[in-house]
Amino acid sequence: MDSTIGAFVSGQHTILDNENIPKDASSGGYNWITKDGKIILAGGRRAVGSEGTAGKCPVLWFGYKVNGDKVLYRKITDKLQYFNGSDWVDIQTGLSDVDYSFQNYSSLSGSFTVFNSTDGFYKINNAHPDSPISLYNASKNFHGKILIDSGRTLLWDRNDANKRDRTGLYGSYIDRQDSTVYTAVTGESIGALGSTTYTGTLAFKAGGASRNCFAITFAGTVAAGAETFTDNLDGTLKSSRAGGSGTINYATGDYSVTFSAITTGAVTAAYQWEDSTNKGIADFTKSATRLPGEGFVFPQDEGGDPILNVVIGPDGAYYSLKEKSAYRLSIDADDKNATNKVFRKDIGIPAWRACVSTGSGIVFLNTANPSKPELTILQNNPLGDAVEKYSIISHFKFSDYDYTDSYFDTYERYLMIFCKKLGNPKNDTILFINVDGKSVDVVKYNGLCSAKDGDNLYIGSPFTDSVYQILNGFDDDGLEIENYWDGRGEIFQTESLKKEKKLRIMGLIDPDQAIQVWMDTDDSGFVLVGTIVGSGSYVDYSTSQAIGVNFIGQSQLGGDDVASAYQYFCEIKVKTPKFRKRMIRFVATGIGYADINTLMDRDVLIFEDRIPKKYRNKQNVSLSGLITNLDNPQF
Repeated sequence: MDSTIGAFVSGQHTILDNENIPKDASSGGYNWITKDGKIILAGGRRAVGSEGTAGKCPVLWFGYKVNGDKVLYRKITDKLQYFNGSDWVDIQTGLSDVDYSFQNYSSLSGSFTVFNSTDGFYKINNAHPDSPISLYNASKNFHGKILIDSGRTLLWDRNDANKRDRTGLYGSYIDRQDSTVYTAVTGESIGALGSTTYTGTLAFKAGGASRNCFAITFAGTVAAGAETFTDNLDGTLKSSRAGGSGTINYATGDYSVTFSAITTGAVTAAYQWEDSTNKGIADFTKSATRLPGEGFVFPQDEGGDPILNVVIGPDGAYYSLKEKSAYRLSIDADDKNATNKVFRKDIGIPAWRACVSTGSGIVFLNTANPSKPELTILQNNPLGDAVEKYSIISHFKFSDYDYTDSYFDTYERYLMIFCKKLGNPKNDTILFINVDGKSVDVVKYNGLCSAKDGDNLYIGSPFTDSVYQILNGFDDDGLEIENYWDGRGEIFQTESLKKEKKLRIMGLIDPDQAIQVWMDTDDSGFVLVGTIVGSGSYVDYSTSQAIGVNFIGQSQLGGDDVASAYQYFCEIKVKTPKFRKRMIRFVATGIGYADINTLMDRDVLIFEDRIPKKYRNKQNVSLSGLITNLDNPQF
């Protein structure tokens, strides 16, 4: 008989015995990813900037400039930094060894990244990542974890000098983005006449350190006539005349303007400024009788367990996930009324970042029963009239991992769970989960957090102050990528003993790569039966396929390196003893791309219906099961 796996779609199954999992499923392994009917060797890893010293990088975040450019931020042990393209640059130093909560916020005043923790509340205009604005004001706001949505900051896990509140959910003013919070300045003099270059600081900054400016113009007169400078929104100023140029720092108000010629008339500036601590995203105050758009606080004290994270649900409401329960906060569109109530008492998460809001719903690891964690999604029921919880991916044994420092994120079609194998001190595993495809793959990279830039994926190390790009290139910092993939315990639909003569395997391979093929019969241990080499005669070099680490078929899977891979169709002759079941293991041993899309078993011969020889060593066993080879087996 023959047997063929024509597509690999099931991923890893670890709950059931390996004989009872799908034909194409993996019973164990790591660093192979299931995608588009293939199993693909995971991409490599490389350091971003210099390798760090001992410590950790628990937070990574991309901020966005108005022109679409991105800024990569990180919080390491005692510093807040950004990456300038080659090096990590300090923003704040001497910080506590605590996580920071990051959020992006865009308004008419600019594009910002906001940071909050127990020792800082900062706003950074992403055009000037090295110029943080301190927003902390004990009479206006708090330290804690944040979510910014619809022009308002939500804050929980409050921890500042005035109060420690682990069960209260706070809200700021709604940023109106108009003259309520924006102040216009016109005709501000910037210097004496008769110069070409003018430098200084706009006057608004002297009135408050938490202010920032925007919509800047400068105007003056040169011999040829009026010359104006307009704001490009990226920190540069464009002159109306050739030869003029300028810069503005929106956070500090520092400017430098060079006219095309010596000025002959008044030189003035016009702009607007705001202060986020005054009726903005960093103002949590309210009137004695609260008015719409002002701050608030809602107690969520049921059970006494702390709020760990707040995420937006598929119905637009805010879900506070706690250790043993969840709350739902729904705010009316006019901001006059809200409903704050317990949503469920049978759910809970193990850590702050053990959940993520996706297009399908809120996905989290439900540890209400710590000994049996379940991957769960909160989503609209089929009728669309309520949000319900559903357990997903029930075939994977999530209890094999520790989620104390877990982190959830999405990447391409995957949900990623950063965790650690039980008993290990630091995160050492990333579970790649295709929720729609119901598959799980295990990737062995150490990570505490992640950030995405298109197809590029970055992670923060739990061991050092380092950031790595993963699923990129074909090597692990110059070394081969450790890996293996174990298939199912295949019995070919019969309990009879069998022998097998041939394996046929198809896929794509790099000329420098090799894939070892191992076989285990009846749990007797894996034996190497052959190797697929990228330079073999069974590789078709007449046509190649362009491969970025991420280019697979017509879709992308991380990274930006480009190489070529070639179709192979390899037949391996095998010689086996009689067996009841067999397992296949694949191990890539070189550096280069590799995938497998088809596995064929050919000439499987069927023999007698007996148990394998290794289990036939007990004959005439006593009723106690302790004595063998008796003349009379009844004793």
